[in-house]
Amino acid sequence: MGSVPIGDSATRKSEVRSNWIVVKASAILLLFLVASFIYFEYVQASRINDYISDECWYVSAARNILRVIFGVSPQASHDGYVEVTVQLDYPATSMQYSEWVAEVKDYVLGLGGRVIRDNSYYTYKEGGNFLPAVCVDVPESKLDYLNRIPHMVKYATGYCYPNARDILDYMNYEHPPLVKYLIGLMMEVRDCPIMWRLPPMIAGSLILVLIFMVFREVLGKEIGSALGVVAALLTALDHTFRALSMVAMLDIFVAFFTYLTYYATIKRSALLSSLALGFGFSSKFSGGFPGIPALIELIKRKEVPAKVILYLFYVPLAIFLILSLPEILKNGWWGWWDASVAGALKWHLSQKTTAGPPQAMPWDWLIGRNSFVLHYAYDASQGKWVPDIVASGNPILYLLTLALSVFMLPHVLRLPDKGSAYSFTWLTYLMYYLIYFLGTKTQYSFYFVQIVPLLYTLLIMELYYLLRDVKRIKEIAAKWMEWFKAFVDWLGGRASINVHVEVIYRE
Repeated sequence: MGSVPIGDSATRKSEVRSNWIVVKASAILLLFLVASFIYFEYVQASRINDYISDECWYVSAARNILRVIFGVSPQASHDGYVEVTVQLDYPATSMQYSEWVAEVKDYVLGLGGRVIRDNSYYTYKEGGNFLPAVCVDVPESKLDYLNRIPHMVKYATGYCYPNARDILDYMNYEHPPLVKYLIGLMMEVRDCPIMWRLPPMIAGSLILVLIFMVFREVLGKEIGSALGVVAALLTALDHTFRALSMVAMLDIFVAFFTYLTYYATIKRSALLSSLALGFGFSSKFSGGFPGIPALIELIKRKEVPAKVILYLFYVPLAIFLILSLPEILKNGWWGWWDASVAGALKWHLSQKTTAGPPQAMPWDWLIGRNSFVLHYAYDASQGKWVPDIVASGNPILYLLTLALSVFMLPHVLRLPDKGSAYSFTWLTYLMYYLIYFLGTKTQYSFYFVQIVPLLYTLLIMELYYLLRDVKRIKEIAAKWMEWFKAFVDWLGGRASINVHVEVIYRE
C-alpha cells in the first residue's frame, strides 16, 4: 500500500480546518442575523400600540372567530379589569352620538371602570361608515352590568376594536382561516398588538433559516453556508420583507409556506411540498401559486401522474377543508361555500376599490412604483406625518435579478438547483399577471413579499454560476446568438419548426 505524502496530508488537514471554520463562522453569522432581525422587528413593532394597516381586518376577524365560532374570549384581563368594546346603536346625528357616548362614559365610571377610547377615536361620519362605540376597562366583577348600558347593541372583550362599521361581526370569510387561527391563539395568551405580531416575526425569521438551509443543500456545507448567509442578509434588509414580518397580516405566512414548498421540492420530498402548499393555500389563496412550479418539478422527475395529483391537489385541498371545518360546522356546508369559496373567488377576481392606498400592479413591484405605506409616524422636526413602514422593496436588486434571469435563460437547467428557484420565482410572480387579467385589478406592492425570498435566492445562485467560471458568460451569449440566427432563418423561410410528440410506455 502506497504512503500518503506528508505535505499532501498536511494540506488536506488545512483545507478541512479552513472549511470547518467557514461553516462554523457562517452558522454564527446566521444566528446573529436572525437574532438581530427579531430584535429590530420587535422594537419597531412594540412601539406601535394600535392597528397597523390591514391588521384592523385580520386581527378583528381573529377575535370574532374566537367568540363566534369557538365560543371563547381572548385574554383581556389585566390588573383586575377587562378591556371591552361596547357597540352602540347608529345615531341619527353627531350631537345625538355625543350624548349617547357621554351616558355610556358616566355609566362605566359609575361601575368603577375607565374609559380608554370614546368618540374622539370612534369618530362620527355622515352616512354611517364608522363604528359607534366606546372602549372601556371594566372591573371583572362588574362585567355582567354592561348588559344594562343604554343604547348598546353588543359588546366584545379584547383589545379595542378599530373604527370600522360592523367590525364586531366581521369574519373575513374571503380569506382562508389559518393565519387568523394563529393570531387568535396568541390572543388567548394576551390580546394586545405585540402578541399579534409575534407569529409573523417568527415566520420571517424561519424564512431566513430556510434560505441558509437551501444553499447548504444545493452547494454543500462550505460555499453553501457562506452564500446562504449572504442571501439571508439581502432578504432581511429588504423593506417589503421587513415591513410584512412585523405586522399581523397574511402575506408573510404565504411567503414562508411558498419558500417551504420550494425547499421541500429541492429536497425531493413530495409530502412536505404538498403539506407546505396546503398550509400556504389555507393562509391566502395566492399560497396555491407555487403549485405550478412544484408540478413542473415533479413532471421533470417523471413522477407517476396519480402521485402528482395526490400530493399537489388532494392533500392541499384536504388541509384546506380540515382547517375550514369549524366554519363549515358553524355555517353549514352551503353557507360556508357561498361565503368562503364562491363568494371569496368572486370578491378576489374583481375591482375592490379605487380609493385608499395607491394600487400597484405586478409590473410596478419590480421598480418600486406606488409602494404601499403600512404606517405613518409623526416627525416633530418636519412637523408632519411621514411613512415609517413601507413595502418598497429593493428595485435595484429586483431589476438586476430580472436582467440576469433573461440572460440566463439558455442555461437555466444548469443552475445549482437545476432551475428550481428560477421556476418558483417567475412562475409564482406571473400568476399575479394571470389573476390581473382574470379580474383582480386591485393589487398592492406588499403582495410581492411572497416572491422576495425566492428572488434573492435566485440572484445569488445566478451570480455564483456566472462568476465561478466567467467562460459561461461567453457560452450563454453565444447561445443567444445561435437562437437569434435561427429566428432570423425562420423569418426568412430558410428554417422550419417541427414539434414531435411520442408516448413511451414504461416496462
